[in-house]
Amino acid sequence: MTNVINEAGWKFHWRLTESAGIMVYLADFRGRRVLWEASLPYVTVDHQRDLDPETDPGEVHGPWWVPLGQRTLQGPVRVQSFRGGVELSAQFAAGPYHYTQLWRFHDDGRLCPWLTIYGPGMHDQHTYHPHWRFDFDLDGARDDAFERFEDGRWLRVETEGWFPYSGEADDGGNVWRQVDFGSGAKINIRPHSWDDAEVFAIRYHDGEWAPFSPRSSDTTSIRESLAGAASQRRKVLDSVAGSTTFPAAYVGDEPLDGDDVTLWYVAHVHFDQSFPYTAGPSVRVEGFGGEPKPAIGATASAKAKAGKAGKPAAKAAKKRKA
Repeated sequence: MTNVINEAGWKFHWRLTESAGIMVYLADFRGRRVLWEASLPYVTVDHQRDLDPETDPGEVHGPWWVPLGQRTLQGPVRVQSFRGGVELSAQFAAGPYHYTQLWRFHDDGRLCPWLTIYGPGMHDQHTYHPHWRFDFDLDGARDDAFERFEDGRWLRVETEGWFPYSGEADDGGNVWRQVDFGSGAKINIRPHSWDDAEVFAIRYHDGEWAPFSPRSSDTTSIRESLAGAASQRRKVLDSVAGSTTFPAAYVGDEPLDGDDVTLWYVAHVHFDQSFPYTAGPSVRVEGFGGEPKPAIGATASAKAKAGKAGKPAAKAAKKRKA
């Protein structure tokens, strides 16, 4: 099976990773770059009930995490066309937890990265936390803005941060978006109403891709170490193991405006009788088909930046190796 799919107006590459499920990369819609890469680095599970130290002394209740990749794959990765699009899917069994990962590409510009959660390990006290990582490149890596919908309008986010879904959304249900200065194209992100979702917006650094483990030891020391050379950042990420979770360990106070932004979408799915449950956002590309340019958020600079800078050479080299 080829790892390049060209259908429904989309052209994208895919590969099965060792721990982050199916990764899609170099995704174009109508001949224009939308996505550098996206993956599902972690799905953690924890026990939400209050523990009584007298009846549950020392009992461990998570979070649990098992990599989704070659070792947990059940059957082949499948590519299937449907009316108006194409779907890439794979099934994983991580102990008693079963997952079906889906990437659905629609001819109207929608991209649906979904995860169905099921299996004998489901428990009425469990919460499931799938983590998606997106590196969108609208017409190139830089000159983008990240915005969130709040107080009835779109607001520019100027520095890195954590942005939970508050219940507010625009008329299309969108809560977060990435906007390209030059073309006015945008990526809209609409959460599932039951995902209890949050987005982390982080300035891209080479070497700051998803670590193998979802946990780190100390946010401050990691962030300071990551300011060094790429090789040093890689050593830090390979060595940490403690209490601070990724992607929170990456969040600092670096500016986002006009730079290369990485977005993490994290869902918090609480078990109920409606399971199996399919989590994940709906992502839509706009501005690639002659639509009017979207208004930039309320804190936007009046000066639009011209030109598009490509990815750093190190990042391009990394993708060629992949």
